[in-house]
Amino acid sequence: MLLHPLLLPRLLMLCLTGLVFYAVLFGQFPNIQQRAGVLALVAALGVMAFPLRADRLPAALRRALDLGLLAAVLAAVGYVTWNYWDIMLNPGLPQTEALVLGAALVLCVLELARRTIGWTFAILAAVFAVYALSGHLLPGRIGHGGVSASMMVDMLFLSTDGLWGQVMDIFVTLLILFVLFSSLMMSTGAGQSMIDLAKLFGGRMRGGPAKIAVMSSAMVGSMTGSSVTNVAMTGNFTIPMMIRLGYRPAVAGGIEATASSGGQITPPLMGAGLFLMAEFLGIDLGRMMLIALVPAFLFYVGVLSSVHFESLRVGVGRLPPEELPEAARFRRFETWGPLLLPFAVLIGMVLQGFSVDLAIFAAILTLAAAHLTAARSLADLKARLRALLQALDDAVKPLVTLGALCAAAGILIGIIGFVGIGVKFADGVLGLAGGHLLPALLLAGLVVIVIGMGMPTTAAYILAVSVIATAFTQLGIPELSSHMFIFYFATLSAITPPVCAAVFVAAGLANAPWLATALHTVRFAAIKYLLPFLFIFRPELLLQADWASVALAIALCTLATVLISAAFAGYLLRPLGPLQRALLLAGGALLLWPDLQVNLLAALPLGVALASNADWRALRRPT
Repeated sequence: MLLHPLLLPRLLMLCLTGLVFYAVLFGQFPNIQQRAGVLALVAALGVMAFPLRADRLPAALRRALDLGLLAAVLAAVGYVTWNYWDIMLNPGLPQTEALVLGAALVLCVLELARRTIGWTFAILAAVFAVYALSGHLLPGRIGHGGVSASMMVDMLFLSTDGLWGQVMDIFVTLLILFVLFSSLMMSTGAGQSMIDLAKLFGGRMRGGPAKIAVMSSAMVGSMTGSSVTNVAMTGNFTIPMMIRLGYRPAVAGGIEATASSGGQITPPLMGAGLFLMAEFLGIDLGRMMLIALVPAFLFYVGVLSSVHFESLRVGVGRLPPEELPEAARFRRFETWGPLLLPFAVLIGMVLQGFSVDLAIFAAILTLAAAHLTAARSLADLKARLRALLQALDDAVKPLVTLGALCAAAGILIGIIGFVGIGVKFADGVLGLAGGHLLPALLLAGLVVIVIGMGMPTTAAYILAVSVIATAFTQLGIPELSSHMFIFYFATLSAITPPVCAAVFVAAGLANAPWLATALHTVRFAAIKYLLPFLFIFRPELLLQADWASVALAIALCTLATVLISAAFAGYLLRPLGPLQRALLLAGGALLLWPDLQVNLLAALPLGVALASNADWRALRRPT
């Protein structure tokens, strides 16, 4: 830490929390002023939580560079805050000091992003900036009219089209509240209760250890918003448990990595993705939760089916009774109160039409109150108060990371929109695909995975939308389908080789080869690779049809998901041979096809596969 390791960060977090809570209750300050104030606090926390790591430099010089970064941010933030009304009422060529401060702020934000999420944003911003400044020198359609450095800094620093744009607004109004709520859930023990609840239900089933991993990762991952973080948190106990009870290390790692990629697609929170998508699309959050429910259901049907058939194939049973948590514990208010009441308040207020920020704020207060109310003594009350303060400490790094990436994303999106990079990229994708839908979707999915390599899902989604959504619009794909397509592929980037951060962490915990772990992960997540395409070809799965069509599509896709999972696991009623697996895959593909006549054709390969896999001799034996 640059300064005091505990007191100052906690005071800054209290200031940030107070600013955000004040805005929820009494309204925000004018747009740039509110966002600038938050960025100043995030930068101050950032230089303490993520100090410069350069061992070749003397410690005094590193501290000086950190202080210089913070001073530059504060100077730039102070400038736009003090001169806000003049900037808004008298647009035009900015003063020299504004250009210098704006350029410095952009560089500082990219440095914070580099410290928190790696080089990706800094490199992309440099590439796009060079293109923006020199595009007039490029030939043909890849070039553009050219912009000056002063024009670009003016747009990024003195308008709401760049750094202070929509993404930063979402961070200030919603995402900070989400991070605080998630941190509070974990520090108060509600997160551990989720894991214990998964053990109580999943542990009683066949293949219980793997099903515990799936259930616990779904609940915890919905709050963390990161597959990698989720693997690190839940994998520490699920992976050793799976290995101990019969799963091979690479399989155990693959199950955990797959399950951890599911939390971000699980309502009601979906990490930060649900709030971002609802804001981008202008869809009511309650409606967005409902839309996201069906794809998440199909994903978990696929994963649970895969691990169930895998457990039958390798002979893994239930969790030993002595390792199951005590069921009576969940009847006590101190367990179920902090676990259920905040979500009931959040979902209830959203469905009643209250603003999302007010609903999350109320959920935070409910969680804190339920946690404190469960105290049994004065000493217990003091310990619970310390847990609330610990939540502030635990929220520092996630908040700084999310704030840095949102600010850096605003810079990138500003440059992309300023010179029309998204339009040119869309033309390139459509040209390579020859204007055909399926090749264009395959190319787009590949691009999202590449963008997301080594990057948090939220960042990959934001950046990919700014680049790819234009191509989808030109193809006539509805906005909802295109955003869900992009978001799901952004979550896949964490588990898709060769750069698959969640898999690397899971393989390390399992002490297994990363490539073998990655291959098992792809096998368990097979349905997740198909779902983005179903959003385009089967919009019923996003509730974009009458209820009869929606119900039929869900039924057919659920059956197809189970059969495809069995094919990849190599087990249905008995072990499957290569031909039987091929027949199940063919039948599953026919069921997914958006045509009822084609769906009926699935009966032939599925009938042959089931008939050949059944144990007819067992049926003839007398009971």
